[in-house]
Amino acid sequence: MSQPTLTAAAALLTTWWELWLVVVCGVAAAATAPLVVSYTHRTRAPTATQRRRLAAAGVPPDRVRLLAAGDAVGAFAAGLSPRVGRVFVTTALCAELDDTEVAAVACHEYGHLARRHVPLRLGVPTAFAAAWVTGTQVVPQAPFLVGVALLVPTVALSVVAARWTEFDADGFARTRTGGETLANALGHLAAAGHVADGGRLSRHPSLDGRIGRLRRDNGE
Repeated sequence: MSQPTLTAAAALLTTWWELWLVVVCGVAAAATAPLVVSYTHRTRAPTATQRRRLAAAGVPPDRVRLLAAGDAVGAFAAGLSPRVGRVFVTTALCAELDDTEVAAVACHEYGHLARRHVPLRLGVPTAFAAAWVTGTQVVPQAPFLVGVALLVPTVALSVVAARWTEFDADGFARTRTGGETLANALGHLAAAGHVADGGRLSRHPSLDGRIGRLRRDNGE
């Protein structure tokens, strides 16, 4: 890089260090999330039967932990990659579904790790921060207006990225467990009131759309 370019980059980092600090803290929080969850909640390894089901679904059993969270029914992926990330499945979810369906849900969540969805989602606010800082150099008189102008496309991109990653994780699970298994699991959870249907402005796609796509892609 030329000296003027290096000087300009240094100015961007030092002038907006608070914003970059927020970005770094966000990435650090995502990276350490598995440790935080394990430290703040009671977790245990899956049972022998569950481990066999997980392995059959292409999910490394040692990447999955059962989470004691009262009556909360859910599952989520934490971490930035499959090597250091974890999939947490609540014990209440295991009580609602059979082991095959639990494995399908865990496979969907593991798909978020395997497909690097967390870094992708973090990339959206990071891009917003970079664009905002750059925009303030172009229009230094109105930094607030630059941020407001970038906010709408950033939110829209965030929704698109979140919905795409959900469909992509569904596809990941479908190729390993079959679309019908995950579709049945989602249907059971929805019927019991444990899964809310994503609205038009929701970051999650329509539940009917997800189930329909899983069954359609499964050849039904």
